[in-house]
Amino acid sequence: MALGQAKISLLLACLRKLILLIPLIFILPLFLSDKVFAVFLAEPVSDILAAAITTITFLSRFNGILNQITDNIQRGRLKAGDALPAERTMAETMGVSRPAVREALRALEFLGIIKPVPGGGNYIADDLDSWLIGPLSILFKLNNGYIRQNQQLRAALERESAILAARKCTPLDAAELLRILARMDMAEDEKSRGEIDKELHTKIAKIANNPMIFSVLTAADQLTENTISGIRDYIMQKDHSEVQIDEQHRRLVEAIINNDDRQAELCMSEHMDTIEKCIDEMQQK
Repeated sequence: MALGQAKISLLLACLRKLILLIPLIFILPLFLSDKVFAVFLAEPVSDILAAAITTITFLSRFNGILNQITDNIQRGRLKAGDALPAERTMAETMGVSRPAVREALRALEFLGIIKPVPGGGNYIADDLDSWLIGPLSILFKLNNGYIRQNQQLRAALERESAILAARKCTPLDAAELLRILARMDMAEDEKSRGEIDKELHTKIAKIANNPMIFSVLTAADQLTENTISGIRDYIMQKDHSEVQIDEQHRRLVEAIINNDDRQAELCMSEHMDTIEKCIDEMQQK
């Protein structure tokens, strides 16, 4: 009865004992030599088929709710910060039950598309650009054993991000990038430098103004954060490596500020090659 529709619920309730079970009692003995066993087998077969059909029915309606909400977002009918209708209203409008609507809303909350407010309903998330971060982070964690492949993906996106940032960098963006570099130079401990390094790459991705690139990079960063920290510690143990990384950052920022997309790509490629070499060295130890 979770579907909340009397006719469909009644049909599914009758499906197991009437529509499937009785015919199977007569059909299965025609194909099995042990007639008694065939009769007893009819009930579990009926249960399995009924469960499968019920699941398919629920998922089709569940996906229908998700598709309607996401379609409204894509078409601009729902915008960031907008309140969703009450569950009862949505259920009546979509022709489904409130429990089905509730489960769909939970899925959208998990994806970061909506934000529930206790006692205040559900709202479209203010930052829709980052809704992919949650599911992508899980995907990357499931592939944790392929850290080098994930880094290769990150490197490709970082290069594209640098190109776009160089083309779109404004004087205000340039000032912020220079402030981040200055803070990195003044940072005394490695933990602070690592956080500022992350802030620099995040700022470049935001300047690029591509939500897909930003989401994937952020998700990959959540997975490799500990690894990147280990890489920086490893770099610091090598002669002049800190100076090399800082110089790469300086030339990268200079290229972006000068709107030189070609040089920005080359600088980011060099920087990512350094990181990847460190990953290879660490994995060999």
